[in-house]
Amino acid sequence: MLATNDSVDLGRLLLDLLIVLVAAKVAAELAERLRVAAVLGEIAAGILLGPSVFGLIVTTGNRGVSISLLAEIGVLLLLLSVGLEMDLGELLKVGRASLLVAVIGVAAPFAAGVATGLAFGESTNTSIFFGAALTATSVGITARVFGDLRALASIEARIVLGAAVADDVLGLVILTVVVKAVTGASIGVGVIAGTLALALAFLVATGVVGLVVVPPALRAIDRYAKSSATLTIAALAVTLAFAALADVSNLAFIIGAFMAGLAIGRSEHRERISRDLGSVGHVFIPVFFLQIGLNADIAAMAKPSVLAFAGVMTLVAIGGKLLSATGAIGTRADKVLLGIGMIPRGEVGLIFASIGLASGVLDADLYGALLLVVLLTTIVTPPLLRLRLGVTAKRTLADQSTPTAEPPEGWITIESGVIELHGNPPLSAIVHLALTTAAMATLATPGEALLNWFSARRHDALTWNPDETPSLVDLLRADEVRAWRFLDVTGVLERALPEVADAMSRRRSDMSDLDPLGALRFPTVDRLHELAGTQDFAFESDEPHEALVLAAMVHDVSRGTEEALALASRLCREADARLVVSLIADANLLRAGVREPPVFDNTEILQLATHLAGADHARDAYLLALAIGDLPKHHRGALDQRYDLVCEALDHPELTGTNATNLAGVRRVAAQRLLTDAAAIDRLRLAPASYLLTHEPEEIARQAQLVEPLPRGGVVRVAVSSQCKADYWKVDIACRDADGLLARLTDVLTTHGFDIVSADIATWPDGAVLDSFTVRSSVPPDPNELATSMEARLRKPLRPTPKPQLVLTFDNEALPWHTACVVDGPDEPGVLQAVSAAFAATKVVVHSARIGSLNGAVSDRFTVTDRLGRKLDLAAMNRTRAVLKRTDKTFTRTKHLRN
Repeated sequence: MLATNDSVDLGRLLLDLLIVLVAAKVAAELAERLRVAAVLGEIAAGILLGPSVFGLIVTTGNRGVSISLLAEIGVLLLLLSVGLEMDLGELLKVGRASLLVAVIGVAAPFAAGVATGLAFGESTNTSIFFGAALTATSVGITARVFGDLRALASIEARIVLGAAVADDVLGLVILTVVVKAVTGASIGVGVIAGTLALALAFLVATGVVGLVVVPPALRAIDRYAKSSATLTIAALAVTLAFAALADVSNLAFIIGAFMAGLAIGRSEHRERISRDLGSVGHVFIPVFFLQIGLNADIAAMAKPSVLAFAGVMTLVAIGGKLLSATGAIGTRADKVLLGIGMIPRGEVGLIFASIGLASGVLDADLYGALLLVVLLTTIVTPPLLRLRLGVTAKRTLADQSTPTAEPPEGWITIESGVIELHGNPPLSAIVHLALTTAAMATLATPGEALLNWFSARRHDALTWNPDETPSLVDLLRADEVRAWRFLDVTGVLERALPEVADAMSRRRSDMSDLDPLGALRFPTVDRLHELAGTQDFAFESDEPHEALVLAAMVHDVSRGTEEALALASRLCREADARLVVSLIADANLLRAGVREPPVFDNTEILQLATHLAGADHARDAYLLALAIGDLPKHHRGALDQRYDLVCEALDHPELTGTNATNLAGVRRVAAQRLLTDAAAIDRLRLAPASYLLTHEPEEIARQAQLVEPLPRGGVVRVAVSSQCKADYWKVDIACRDADGLLARLTDVLTTHGFDIVSADIATWPDGAVLDSFTVRSSVPPDPNELATSMEARLRKPLRPTPKPQLVLTFDNEALPWHTACVVDGPDEPGVLQAVSAAFAATKVVVHSARIGSLNGAVSDRFTVTDRLGRKLDLAAMNRTRAVLKRTDKTFTRTKHLRN
């Protein structure tokens, strides 16, 4: 569509959005790998894409307005997420030290920034705005560094993070007041006082409405809504309403989004809404940060006057935050570390810069200077924090006292809502006390002495004791995010269960430098408990047993079989670890087999049931298979069907498990009693158990007589019997094994015009082979004619027949012992012979075959192994395809899954 002067070129806008999103994500990933904030990478990408460098994105005209609108949505969602993450309870619990640090950390940079701006000859409005921009502190950057160095439980981290919570609120109030004041016609005490009163009135009004009305309204919507998306849409509507109300009140709309986040955060559906809107935020929030770079003028930022102004303002910004540490006088906290932790400006500083440029308070030079201040304070903080934390860590190690004996009341107790530590526990008690405290964290708050004790031992190496695993399972069943948060911030997970900590780190989104609660969730475990609570599954203790819960967690955490085995071995003793890993493998086995739902046959179901061995284990594997999720509706139905068939087989223990051998023996004896020939009786003694289990004694006896005496090489015996269904015949063929035997036999049957329905193969150690085919024909097969033709075919060379239009799909996870191979393609003569010849040419052993066709297309299924009875590897699969291919225009589809 071509754009007019008054319209937006939709195609160009979509291209701009594509460039912005891809560039933002790539830049964020690169920044993460360089261990700097993702926000900095996104800003750098914006500078490169903007008019200052490559000019790929236009910031003026309709296109610029469109990108700006998307960025505004991004900043709205960013402030919504800040409000959602803020715990009002924690805000009210901010201690005196944190509150004083926050107040001084706002007042000192503000006053110094205003004075510096005036000293450089800037206007009063600009100086006030610049001073206000220096008040913000980015909690995400500081928390990230403290977390990386296992220092989140330290007294310094607690004071800084508590101060940052108060700082956020103070900074947003200042932003609201200053923006309204400096954009007015004049500025004075009355204007500031009136704006402050309006802002406070707005905060109080929206706070009351948000806390009293919003949570019950969301609860009612969730109860009566038919669609699961209705609740999230309602939360977004509340956000837009609060933002619009703030804008109508001539306040910054982002303060409305922040208050909406606080209100929604008090709802019991907070995490679900946060997760849903977080996905939308991942699209729009990077647009905001990238637009900061788009609006930057590199030429203006490089001016000596701008660099000088930015340099002085950076020193003022750092000095003001270092001064804030005086609010912690009287505590044991390292004051230098506190000040450094308050330095980074981050997101709120960038919001100040964006609003200042949009409102005209800042020109290109001042915008560039403020951007430099934000970038410099954000960049210098992590290395300074790491350096200072190294110094305090050495001091902490030197101050550690000798462990004491455990007091009669135990190491920890809850007193007046606080988890108190008694005595000085030894290193060996760290994991146990961490798990105990985590379980208590939903009822009480960890006390200062306890947190200091964990912080002092944050560098001690830990080893997981399997005796602690039941406590870990209890935490998984309780499903309390606060418990996992405690284990995370104390560094216990990282040291005792590094696989779990690594998984949480991988899941942690960093788009806004926040620490989303979703990273502390185990989705498979959650779904497992939801399923276990339904009437379809009954457990003796009303809860899934320990191994099943651990299997769900290990599945959530691990990225492969080796990782799963390593974690299970750390959590459990050897036998239990094998059970956990087998549950995961068998759940995947059940899921893998539903990809071709029409092909369930008795032989494969018996194999699967025998492998699962018991009804309880099968139920656990099925439950875990459902909990893993992501199954399309038709696959869910196929999984249910497969499980029902397995349960039906397990209801007859003579067919599976240890009793399967007994049934094979019973059928062998029954068949032997029907025989008089000694050689035939002895032949059944070595018959494969899988063959005996899938045939009745009468049929076994008849086929044994066909095999004995063992035919000479090149001799074929054929027996034909009618089936219950009209025009269906059983053709039993006995001979010695030979290369490509199945291919040669099927070639003869096809040549004689018989439609092959199924095939079973049984072999003996002495080379005897019994191939049993079910064929469809209106004319009874002549056994003598078939035998003569087959003997003649055995004397001729076997040449594979190219069938490039056939699609071979191999699956190593559908069956426990064999590889499943499904052949799809047009239904034409010679398909089975061509596939059998390809198997023979690549030394693939066929154990069973099921032939099917529908609407002119074949769907044949084989169970195969290599000559040593192992599942096929990728090389064998590709060799088989290559034999069938024999042309460059072959269409094949690969579904190779690891063994």
